[in-house]
Amino acid sequence: MDSAAIFVATAAVLSVWIAIFVYLWRIDTTARMLQRELQREREQAETALPKAEVNRVRSTDVADEPVERRS
Repeated sequence: MDSAAIFVATAAVLSVWIAIFVYLWRIDTTARMLQRELQREREQAETALPKAEVNRVRSTDVADEPVERRS
C-alpha cells in the first residue's frame, strides 16, 4: 500500500515538472519568434527611411532668426 502512494506522488511531481518545462519551452519559442520579427522590422525601417544630412549649420545670436540649414 505504501509503495503505491510513493508512485502516485512521484507521478504527480513528475507531471508538474513536465508541465513547467513545456510552458517554459513555449514561452522561449514565442520570445525567439518575436525577437526575429522585431529584428526584421528594424532592418526594414533602416533601409526604408531616407537619411537626413545637415551639411552646414550657422548659429545665430538673434533668437528670432532661425538656424540656417542648406544642402
